[in-house]
Amino acid sequence: MRILLYILIILAGAMISSRGMLSKMVEKNLSKLQYASLLLLLFIMGVNIGINDEIVSTFGKLGFQAIILALSSIVLSVAAVKLVTMILRNHEKAVDKDEL
Repeated sequence: MRILLYILIILAGAMISSRGMLSKMVEKNLSKLQYASLLLLLFIMGVNIGINDEIVSTFGKLGFQAIILALSSIVLSVAAVKLVTMILRNHEKAVDKDEL
């Protein structure tokens, strides 16, 4: 059921931005906001891990593969965001050139 909420939030954001409802200041600082949100999310995930005594006590049992999986998920997520951002920026530049 949560997936539906996530999809609705994404669609709402797409509709708001496609209709030009964002202020220029927000548009200008959107990448900084995304980066700050990502860092906050990672921090909160770390806090949740640290609070859970069961997880902390089983760190030794989790093993090397679990740590590699977690780190690769983080790195690949950040890389995917960077890639999509680069693609969107290149697309915007191409559209701007076509308008001239």
